[in-house]
Formats: sequence, C-alpha cells, structure tokens
Amino acid sequence: MRSLINYFFIPIFLVILAVMGNSSLHAQENTTVGGYGELHYNEPDGSSKGQLDFHRFIIYLGHSFNDQLSFKSELELEHTKIEAGSPDGGEIALEQAYLDWHFNQNIGLRAGILLPPVGIINQFHEPPIFNGVERPNVDRNVIPSTWRESGAGIYGSLSEGVNYQLYLMAGLKADGLSGSSGIRGGRQSGFESSPLNPSFTGRLDYIPQPDLRLGGSFYFGNTTEGIDSIGSGTVTLISGDVQYSIEKLSLRAVGAFISIADADKINAAYGNSVGDNIYGFYIEGAYDIMPYLCEESEHSLSPFLRYEKYNTQASVTGFTANENYDRNEITLGLTYKPTYNTVFKLDYQFLNNAAENNSKLLNVGIGYNF
Repeated sequence: MRSLINYFFIPIFLVILAVMGNSSLHAQENTTVGGYGELHYNEPDGSSKGQLDFHRFIIYLGHSFNDQLSFKSELELEHTKIEAGSPDGGEIALEQAYLDWHFNQNIGLRAGILLPPVGIINQFHEPPIFNGVERPNVDRNVIPSTWRESGAGIYGSLSEGVNYQLYLMAGLKADGLSGSSGIRGGRQSGFESSPLNPSFTGRLDYIPQPDLRLGGSFYFGNTTEGIDSIGSGTVTLISGDVQYSIEKLSLRAVGAFISIADADKINAAYGNSVGDNIYGFYIEGAYDIMPYLCEESEHSLSPFLRYEKYNTQASVTGFTANENYDRNEITLGLTYKPTYNTVFKLDYQFLNNAAENNSKLLNVGIGYNF
C-alpha cells in the first residue's frame, strides 16, 4: 500500500501542484509577503529574575489588483502564544488591513484598519529602524503605540517634499482612559468599534532635503458616546517630530500634548483618575562608530542616548496628581546592524519619577524585518 502511494499518488499530487502553481503565477507576482519580529530579555536592576520574551511576530501580506488599487495587511502575534484565562497571555491582532486606491501622487484613498499617523513609532516600528530594545515610553503612555482603528481617509503630496494624511476613524472610549497610561486603554483597535465617537486624525510631513524630515500630527474626537451626564470627553492631541541625519550622526525628537475635556466627569463615572492634560517628549542621538573600527565594513554600530520626559497627570481636577506618573527616563544603549534589516540591541534604562520610586532596567534584544 505504501509503495502504491509513493509511486502513484505522490507523483499525481506533484503534477496537480505544478498545474496550480502555473495557473496562479500571475497572482503570485502581484502578491507580497513580509514581516518582522523581536526577541527581548529584560532584567530589573538587583534582580536575578530576568525574562526572555519573543515579544512580537508579525506577518505582512499585500496584493496589487492593478496599478492603482492594492490591499495591505499586518497580522501580529504577541508573547508567542494565547492562554485561555491568563490576563498576562499573548494576543493575536489584525494590526492593519486596508484597501489603498492610489489615484495619483497628489491623492489616494485608504479604508480599513489604519494607523493614526501620530508621531514616528506608531507608523514605523519595525525593530531595525528604532534604537533601544523597547519602544520609547512616550510612544506607549502618551502616544499609545501601536494604535490602530477602523476608518477611511485620503493621503498624498501637496507639492515636492510636502506630504499629507487625513482620516476619519472610530474614536476612543472614555471608560478605558486612565491616570497611569493616559488614552492607551481607550483604544478600540477595530474590534466591534463603536461609531458613536467619530474622530479625525491627520499628519503633514515636510522633507526639505533627504536627511531631514519635519512632521506635525493631530487627533480630535469625543469619547463618551453621547452620554450627556459625562459630557463630550473630547480628546485633542497635538504632536510634532523631527528626524535628521548627517554622515554618521542621527537625531530624532518627538513631543506630544493631550487635552481631555470633562475629565472630572469621566473620573466620577468610571473612577479612572485620568488627567485633564497629558504631555511627553523625547530627544535621541546616535552615532555610527563602525567606520572607525572597520573602514570597509557595511555593518553599523551605533551608541545612542535617549532622554524622555512625560506626565500622564500633568493637570488634574478634584484630586491630587500622583507623582509616580510624572516621569523622566534615560536610556543608554548600543545598536548593531549586520544588515540594514537585522539588528542586535543592548541598553540600560534609568527610570525615574517625581515620587522618587526609581528603578533601572537592563535590556537585550534582536530583531529583523523583511
């Protein structure tokens, strides 16, 4: 019986696969697959109990239907597995999935699950393109990366070096806002999102030269789903960022300010202790020293320094702000890239706050994208 399978059915199966492959060749030529991933090791200072975690594994899938219309998607697995009943388990999430109708360089249309174009990291967060094992905490607790939502909008170029994005999306929900992490818990992430809090978000980029990019972005929308007793809960976010590189030196900076209307009513309804105002910024510099170590090498080795300052209860109404949420952090590290899309990372973080509950953290990581 086994010989019959080996000599008869297997060759037939291979022929069928070959025929199917030829018939779908055109589809394959117009379909792209990619992805990225990152493994982290985190060890608090003074602790022998560090943790290894394959934090993210992402698959990209895209398809071009013609020269103008395409589909793009990103599926993410966090923390390697999903455990039923475990609050600390992993997550499988559809991070992006949208149709992109690119009419011309001046205007295109996107609709589906999109990323609000706020800051740098929320749009571009593949491990080889940012320093540090972990993403900046400003891009977690102020700009809540990765931030995704169902929506639609337009994008394009206004003139040479001036690009724009403008989207209408489902908004944040008031019951998820908090004192510790700001608007992060209010994200609906495209999962049965309520349309009762429509929001607008947009971005303008100015690129006067290839090594300089200036960006400004905003987000505006209500959070209370029309519940009169807690007001509108309007969230207004304004952010600016700059990226500059000259020879071996790379610099970047991001700043964001958030205002939350009716925060006192939201806190009374949900006990959230969310602040009226939230702000954060960071500045970072990196310098590639590999040319001094091996002039002919195509690798890069970049020590970097990042300073972050953020406060998720910068102003409050009706209670005293928690000093633990007024934070400043320094990250010293090293980024080694044997190729442009693979990276090995090492850093040490000094995590301080106004309550002087300070800590330190050692991080080691690897990452890739393709």
